[in-house]
Amino acid sequence: MNRTEEIFLLTETKKMHFRHRKLFQTLTCVVLFLYSILVLYHSFYKGVSNAQNDEAKSKVVVKKHVFERTLAQESSFNDGYSVSMSTEIPSATATVKPPTITLDDVFISVKTTRNYHNSRLPIILKTWFQLAKKQTWFFTDSNDADFQARTNGHMINTNCSSSHNRKALCCKMSVEFDTFLNTDKK
Repeated sequence: MNRTEEIFLLTETKKMHFRHRKLFQTLTCVVLFLYSILVLYHSFYKGVSNAQNDEAKSKVVVKKHVFERTLAQESSFNDGYSVSMSTEIPSATATVKPPTITLDDVFISVKTTRNYHNSRLPIILKTWFQLAKKQTWFFTDSNDADFQARTNGHMINTNCSSSHNRKALCCKMSVEFDTFLNTDKK
């Protein structure tokens, strides 16, 4: 390869390098420009959103209902009296108190089976059951006089199968719902 060919190749390489660099710089500028527009848009939109929220919070909507009734305007009765009567009933605004829920409104259901009475129920009875004895009901597939006494009569035999299939679980769930509905709890 002669000297002119080397110079030509170097020149072409530099030109290509220059074009790639120029393209990279242009793309970088475009990305920075788009990013800055996005940041400005976000800050503007957030500012408008906050202003709208503040306005909505500070705006109090008061509806005034005025009922006006005129029985007689400048009307005469047989006795010659002139009667003009209007009644204005201003409306009252009040804040509705949100419903409060107490522990007595809660219904806690524990689904179990005879196989787990001795391994799982004692732990429940010693811990959180102590905080909600009247609200907790145990649904099982067999009679157990010991746990019936320890749960204050809140252990219900569903007379359902002890298996873990869909039919048996639905059977227990049906008894749970019926018991819940009979308690009138929320």
